Amino acid sequence: MRIGLVTYEYPPQQGLGGVGSYMFRLAGALGQAGHQVHVIAGPSHLGPVEQPNVHLHRISAQHILRSGNRAVRWLYWRGFARAMNWMHPAIWHWLKWDMATFDAIEQLHSAHPFDLIEVPEHAANGWMAGRIHRWPIVMRIHCPWDLFVRVNRFPFNPMHRLLAHLERQTVATVPDCITVPSRAMERELSRSWKMRRPPRIVPNFMDVPETAAPLPPEDGVQNIVCIGRIEPLKGQDVLVRAFNSIARKHPRARLKLVGPDRWPGKHRFADLLPRLSPDPAIRARIDLAGTIPLNGIPAILREARVCVVASRGFESFSFAALEAMAHARPLVATRVGAIPELIHPEQNGLIVPAEDPALLASAIDRLLQDRRASEEFARAGHAMARERYHTPRVLPQIMSAYEDGSDYFYQVRSAGAERTAQQWRRALDAARDWIDETKPTSIV
Repeated sequence: MRIGLVTYEYPPQQGLGGVGSYMFRLAGALGQAGHQVHVIAGPSHLGPVEQPNVHLHRISAQHILRSGNRAVRWLYWRGFARAMNWMHPAIWHWLKWDMATFDAIEQLHSAHPFDLIEVPEHAANGWMAGRIHRWPIVMRIHCPWDLFVRVNRFPFNPMHRLLAHLERQTVATVPDCITVPSRAMERELSRSWKMRRPPRIVPNFMDVPETAAPLPPEDGVQNIVCIGRIEPLKGQDVLVRAFNSIARKHPRARLKLVGPDRWPGKHRFADLLPRLSPDPAIRARIDLAGTIPLNGIPAILREARVCVVASRGFESFSFAALEAMAHARPLVATRVGAIPELIHPEQNGLIVPAEDPALLASAIDRLLQDRRASEEFARAGHAMARERYHTPRVLPQIMSAYEDGSDYFYQVRSAGAERTAQQWRRALDAARDWIDETKPTSIV
């Protein structure tokens, strides 16, 4: 198949989130399987990572207004565009990039006709692909913007409303197939979202090492590692307070926070650290590692004694938890969103309530003291990751979603109307069910 991926986030890129990690791994898996993949991605000053059968096309957020009317162009550039940039430069940058993808998709399709396109819901990246829609479109819903804004308690800004509206409109009108990473995300969407198709659950995935790596020796540094953007959603402030209460008990322990500092407001998280951890001796054992490239995460995890997901807000899956499991590291995580789908308490980790530094500290303390339990949790987590989330396990589910999206796209095209196509599908499903029910059972 010739597959197009349209995603602003794609590594290597600064401030990358889970969307970029997923799309990067998806492109690599599809390319390894022999498909031709063309990725339209946002700008980056970093060089590309070679992936077989993957062609990366980075485009800038340069939107050219198509109008021959000079007055309209003047009003756009001097009025509308300036106002949008003043209200929220980052969101306006994303929207300009979305609009710039129209020409990029058209040009690439002319040179390399697509069989299918996948897009994330993030920042309405599928908006322009939906305007063209000459091929099936599969949309992956990671964490909608309105949910992200609500959890992080961003101050009101009309640009947040605009971006959330565009995401909802795109989900309601564009995708021929929708996938979500967890049952929790499926439930969240079913509460208030209008979707063109019911979502299919296809978990996030990664290449899971065949063998479980041993924990670091007890006589060395005991790193407590938390990976993710530093923002209220991820709860690093709660984790720092928890570390304060156990640091003296575990003099070899260090807290390593990996990820870009995205703390909202006037002050960065680094500026708040003296207030969160007043003791200079303890604060000196807290490392803000900043952004680490995706291929650098395994080295960080090899040095980890315990991994923590301290999120206080909804997690649609948690790549950080999966990466810890894949690298055989014991986990402490909060009971939010899809976390309980990955972590089974007392089997492959510990789960505590969100925003409770005392219970979080108690769980970390237990794992630091009990190496045997840590090793059992680590082995069980690795086994689960290998069984459920290893790339060869999940890729067939992705291809099944692609087949479903293609079927729906061509049925709508043949029927000439979506309502008629939906009636056809219900009839076909009923016929299949009847055949299955009346099929004679073989007797051995």
